[in-house]
Amino acid sequence: MTTLLFASSTARAGFILIFLIASFKSEARVAFGYWTVSIISSAAALLLIYSDSSYPYFAAGRGTVIYAIVGLSLSSIWAGGRTFFGLGVDKVRFAIMGLFPGLVYGGVHLFGMKPIAAVLLTIATLSFLMAVAARPFLARNRRRYLPSQLLVGTALVAYSVALALSVVLIIVRVRAFGAITQPSMTEIALSLFIDQLMGVLTYVGLIAMSLEDAQVRLKAIALMDPLTGLANRRGVQSRTAALIMACRCAKRPVAVLIVDLDHFKSINDRYGHVSGDMVLKEFADRLSSHCRREQDVTGRWGGEEFLAVLRDTTLEQAIDIAEQLCRRVSETQFDIGGQAIVVTVSIGVAAIDDHISALEHAVKKADEALYDAKRNGRNRVCSAIPQPLLAIAS
Repeated sequence: MTTLLFASSTARAGFILIFLIASFKSEARVAFGYWTVSIISSAAALLLIYSDSSYPYFAAGRGTVIYAIVGLSLSSIWAGGRTFFGLGVDKVRFAIMGLFPGLVYGGVHLFGMKPIAAVLLTIATLSFLMAVAARPFLARNRRRYLPSQLLVGTALVAYSVALALSVVLIIVRVRAFGAITQPSMTEIALSLFIDQLMGVLTYVGLIAMSLEDAQVRLKAIALMDPLTGLANRRGVQSRTAALIMACRCAKRPVAVLIVDLDHFKSINDRYGHVSGDMVLKEFADRLSSHCRREQDVTGRWGGEEFLAVLRDTTLEQAIDIAEQLCRRVSETQFDIGGQAIVVTVSIGVAAIDDHISALEHAVKKADEALYDAKRNGRNRVCSAIPQPLLAIAS
């Protein structure tokens, strides 16, 4: 048992160091701050629990302190999980979760109940709080679901189940022997092993979750235009590949719009580049709201050019959508820093066909239509004339 206790303490010391560094350096430093409190509390409780020869029937005062520390560890995991996923932390609930196990243990003793009752009720309380702590990691939230969440949530739930089973085993033992018995060294070692295993899985999972989240964020940044918040060219190409493939399999039409802000250079020259950037952002918002956010792909193609890929949309429907967008942009002035700026757009429209390089081929046709719109006076929509594909020579 001494070896297990040393190994568990050493492992927690290593995690404390990692979590302390992350609480200062990581983007999720607030969450890691909570998790650092959790692991420090867990380590302190571990030493207090297994260094007491009366385990698990502690004196009232000592048991109250020990289980309050354990409760703080669980409430800190819960609070860190909610913070990590952008959810609020109710401070009252956090405090209640932390203090409740200790209050249960001390309260049972205060009312003169048997020590076994204090142990059973406290362990049952910890089992429930462990399940509560697992909830933020098992629930899908606004962020993309991270597979490592499952590791953390499963470890916490498994520990919760183990505690619940221990309550059942204690009840069975009391009924069988009719008296309170001290746990054997084997049982204490098993309890310590389970605690160490679940602790390692939980804290390794938290580190893995943080790294995985950072990768997701970096990938999102790489595929996003920082000014408008829309997908950049690479992001559009990435998202459109799956969309086109799905529509091909379902034999559904897809169309593409290329939108260019007319005389954008003159807007920059007259109002300044800051105002020009604000115009780009405002138009990006209008384009996104005009298209169907859930199924269409919108992005900044480059400079003042934007692109929209419209799912389940024929060429005729795409032309109608483009004409509505063109009209609404010209009729509604852009309020930029208190200045009303008139903006118009030219739009090229093309259908995405079964060409090998479907998006590239459609963009080329839409780009040609866009230049027709510019040559014909701007503030208008032109479409590419569908042409049959030439057979590819074998």
